[in-house]
Amino acid sequence: MFPTAWPGIWLLAGLLLLGARTRAQVPAALMGQWELRQISFVTDQGATPELLARMDNPEVAALNREVTAGTAHLLVTFRPDGTYAFSITRVGQPARNETGTYYVQHKTLFAQSPTTAGGSSFDHQRLVQVGRRKLVVDFLVGEDLPGVTEEVEYRRLQ
Repeated sequence: MFPTAWPGIWLLAGLLLLGARTRAQVPAALMGQWELRQISFVTDQGATPELLARMDNPEVAALNREVTAGTAHLLVTFRPDGTYAFSITRVGQPARNETGTYYVQHKTLFAQSPTTAGGSSFDHQRLVQVGRRKLVVDFLVGEDLPGVTEEVEYRRLQ
């Protein structure tokens, strides 16, 4: 039989291993501050005229124009500790501020923002490209546009 102290040591070792396993996986290339460059819709299927018309989203088009003109800014900062901060400013006015936690698993970004209405803006986004200067994520739009993904491109600020 083991002395009394041994079972406690094994329990502690097991908890440490479990904690190490659940710690956020944060790719080094993702760290830093990113600013939105453009949003687009992509489909790999033959797009019917009806689908193309539904993909022509006036809100996204207006946001892209504002970003290009410098009147809208979408900034996200991914930190090494698994937290992030996201803000949207339009015409100098804050439109959204969000903070939360994130991790990456199998090239997919998972995020939570319990204090933000609607939850995290980054949950279940696939990392298409993570480079020194460019970040591209995408996600399925949903039932309204089956087979269509929204692709979001950011450029690194810091």
